[in-house]
Amino acid sequence: MSCLPFLVVMLDIIARLPPKNVAQCKLVCKEWLDFILDRKFVRAHCHYMRASADQKLLMVGWKTIEVHSLNYKSPGFIVPRGVARPFYAHPSRMFFLASLDGMLCVCLQNTCELVVWNPLTTKFKKLANSNSQGFYKVDRDALGFFVDSSDDYNILHIKRRRGTMTVYIYSMELNSWSTVRFLKHRPYHHYTYLWSPATLCGGGLYFVVTQRRGRSDGLTVIRFDVNSKSFSELCFPNVYDDEVSGSLVNINEELHMYVCIGNYDCRREIVLWRLKNKSWMKVFAYPDKLWMPLSTMCSFTYYNLPGTCLVITNFGQVIEIDLQRDHLGYFCRMFFYRQMHGAVYTETIASPNY
Repeated sequence: MSCLPFLVVMLDIIARLPPKNVAQCKLVCKEWLDFILDRKFVRAHCHYMRASADQKLLMVGWKTIEVHSLNYKSPGFIVPRGVARPFYAHPSRMFFLASLDGMLCVCLQNTCELVVWNPLTTKFKKLANSNSQGFYKVDRDALGFFVDSSDDYNILHIKRRRGTMTVYIYSMELNSWSTVRFLKHRPYHHYTYLWSPATLCGGGLYFVVTQRRGRSDGLTVIRFDVNSKSFSELCFPNVYDDEVSGSLVNINEELHMYVCIGNYDCRREIVLWRLKNKSWMKVFAYPDKLWMPLSTMCSFTYYNLPGTCLVITNFGQVIEIDLQRDHLGYFCRMFFYRQMHGAVYTETIASPNY
């Protein structure tokens, strides 16, 4: 019986293993160690891990950081593990902005520095420099995390200061910042506009931009093409009301938006829309349950399993939305953490240090 080729073993078998098992494979021999550290292997490993059902929920309390498994069959669903911080920052002053391939982009609010951190490997990288790049204001800026056509991890930082807007891109491979042009003659630099976190879907980063008063005529969607490095505007779903908010979510690589109509005290309807050929199509609508704190009280942070959407509220409650059930039974309260904030991500061996 002939042996399998080395590349088949590494890229088709070892790369599919959970990251902790991949780490053990580094001890086999120097050839395996060198190949596992190679970018080609890391990319293959990340590709397989994106489809993993064992997603992680990192929750930050006042003094501690814990990682919970979102797979109910995993022991980590019941018993979380603690996470040590390799950099100096109080947990309550860490603001999680984006996640990609096991790496989290974090703002250290005491210094406003941006940090890319892999909680599993503990590797991290600070992005701030002496040119005032890599400093983030939580109440003003917006950020996205993506991989471009050259397989390079990038951070998109939309920075608003003193009535002006500058767009920066950080390349992990080049370890440097560059600038790109935003849309001409648009008012979104002003502080009266609020930017949502970015949603990565189909080669683009999407942001919901709204005026503070929340009217439907003041809402739009901004798309950043991760390959051409250019911006474009998309219309908001066809909703007319004085109180409207939208939350984006990637479902099976199709961009969706949950639109909440009405305010928190008097919400009338929640509608799921799908983006198709630059137009929004209504998927379904259903009345809100009063205990479900949607709109400004939570965000749709991750698409978990087929037919299921995951919601994390600002109070630490995790709610599952089953898209395959009758509309009156969509919301299912999964569990509740008395924590401050957190992030959903997939564990990998990817490192912010090339």
